[in-house]
Order: sequence, then structure tokens, then C-alpha cells
Amino acid sequence: MADSPGIYRWSTYFHDGDTTDVLYQQEEGILNLPIGSGVLVLGKCYRVVDSWFSYDDNGTFNLGQHVFLEKATDEDNRLKRIDPHYFRDIPDAY
Repeated sequence: MADSPGIYRWSTYFHDGDTTDVLYQQEEGILNLPIGSGVLVLGKCYRVVDSWFSYDDNGTFNLGQHVFLEKATDEDNRLKRIDPHYFRDIPDAY
């Protein structure tokens, strides 16, 4: 059985574009997200501002794809316009 196109064996790390902190790590990553792509990470909408692949397993950035994100603006956030209730500031009280 062949792997799906765009899936590879290294992780993808989604970084905050300002601080380079890792927001999320995906074990089998998506290859080549274009700049400007929208990404939903942990309930927050981001845009891809840069993307690098690292073969340096001894450096600051691990082996794999590193995607740098910035928060999507309200004007450019199509997901929030479609379903604004999903993105409310106060979580449901149980």
C-alpha cells in the first residue's frame, strides 16, 4: 500500500512566527504548505508566513518541516466568518 501524496516520515512543527515557540507538532507532517495558507491550530486561526525543511538533527530546529505562523486577522479569517460561535473567547461551562 502506497503512502498518500504529501505525507512523509518526519514531523512537522508549527511555530509562532514571532517567538519561534512550537505551537503544535504533527508526527507525520504535511509537505509544502504554501505561504498564505490558512491553518487551524488548537482552535486558533493562523496564516503560513514561512516554511523551512531541516536536515539538521543536532541544531536548534529538529529534523523535519518547520512552518512559521502568524495569527489570522479578523478580515482574513474565513473560518471565523463561517462559524463565529466556534471561536468565542469564553469556553463552555460544564
